[in-house]
Amino acid sequence: METRFVNEGRTKLEVPDPQRFQTRAGDYAPSLTHVFYNPRMELCRDISVSAVQILAKELGNLRVCDPLAGVGARGTRYAKEVEGVSKVLVNDRSSEAFELINHNIELNGLISLMEAHNEDANTLLWGNRGRFDFVDLDPFGSPAPFIDAACSALIRKGMLAITATDTAPLSGTHARACLRRYGAKPLKTEYCHELGVRILIGFCQRVAGKHDLALTPVLAHATQHYFRIYLRAQKGAQRSDEVLKQQGYVSHCYACGRRVLSHKLVPELPTTCECGNQFSHAGPLWAGKPMDLKFIQKVLSDLREKKFKLAQEEFALLNQCAEEAEGPPTFYEIDEVAKRVGVSTPKIAKIIAGLRKQGYFASRTHFSGTGFRTDAPFGIIIGIFRSL
Repeated sequence: METRFVNEGRTKLEVPDPQRFQTRAGDYAPSLTHVFYNPRMELCRDISVSAVQILAKELGNLRVCDPLAGVGARGTRYAKEVEGVSKVLVNDRSSEAFELINHNIELNGLISLMEAHNEDANTLLWGNRGRFDFVDLDPFGSPAPFIDAACSALIRKGMLAITATDTAPLSGTHARACLRRYGAKPLKTEYCHELGVRILIGFCQRVAGKHDLALTPVLAHATQHYFRIYLRAQKGAQRSDEVLKQQGYVSHCYACGRRVLSHKLVPELPTTCECGNQFSHAGPLWAGKPMDLKFIQKVLSDLREKKFKLAQEEFALLNQCAEEAEGPPTFYEIDEVAKRVGVSTPKIAKIIAGLRKQGYFASRTHFSGTGFRTDAPFGIIIGIFRSL
C-alpha cells in the first residue's frame, strides 16, 4: 500500500495515498482504501480535539479510547495535542491499520503515551469496563453495534463521542433500516436531519440505561455526510431515569406543516392535526436540548487558541450551534412556509426579526442555510409571513 504524509493540527500522519483510491469521477473514496482515513473529517477531528481538551481541564489525567481507529488519526491527535491526557488506547482489527497506527505513534514521539491494539472493537471495549474517560466511536457506517460496549467502558463522569455516516436511514430515506438499527421511526421532513440526530441521541440513552448510565448531549451537529454527537455521562439509575423522561415523539402534519412534540417515552400521540389531516410520527427520540451553550462556548474559546487551518469553517459552525442551542426542537424552511402561505419568499433575517420583536425565540439553524428555529405558535409564524 502506497502512503503519504499529511499534517493535521500539530500532528503528522502517514495515510493511504489519496491518488491511489479514486472513483471514476476522480474523487478520493476512503471506502476503497485498505486502511480507513477520510481527509474530509479534519474539521470534525479539530472540534473533537478541543472538546477533549475541555474534558481534560475538568477531569485531568484522561484515559482515552479510539476503538475504530483506521490510521489512528483521532487517537494520535488526542495524545499529541491535548494537555492532560495520560493514556490513549488506539485500536483497529485490520493488521494493515495496526501497522500504520504504530508508524504514526513513532512518528509523533508518543510511544510512552499511546497503546496500539489489533482486535475487534467490541471485544476491546468489553474487556476494559469502566476504564476510559473518553470513548470516540467513529465507524464506517452505523455506530449502533458498538454503543453497548462503549457505555460499559466509560467511567462515571466520562464522555462518549459518536459519528454516524448512515444519515439516510436516520433521516427517513430508509425507515426500516432505522427501525432495525435504532428502534425508532424516522420521518422524511424538511428537518429530517435534526430528527436523525435526535433519534441517534435517544438510542444511545436507552442503551446506556441498561448500565445505569445517564447520557446528556452537550454538542451535536450535522455536517457534510455525517452526524456527530458528544454525550456527557453520569452514573446512577435515578439520573438515567431523568434522562429517559425527556425522550418522546414528534408528530408532523404533511398537509399544513404543523408539528407537535410529546415529552413521554410511551405517550398517547395525537392523531389528527388542527387542519383535519392525519399526523405522522417520528420516534422515540431525544426531545430535550441537543446542545449545551456553555460547553460550546468553551470549545470555541479553545479553538481560537489552537488556530487550525479550518478555523473559519469551525467558528461558523459552532457559532451557529451556539445561536440555536437554547431553541426549541424542530425548525422551519422559509421556502416551505412561504409556499404554504402563498406568498413570495421573504428574507430570513426579516422573519427572525419579526418573531423576536413579538418576544419569541428565533434563530437560524446549522441544519439548513434556509431554516429558522422558533418557539412561536404556527399561527404567529404564518401571520408574520403574510405581513411581509
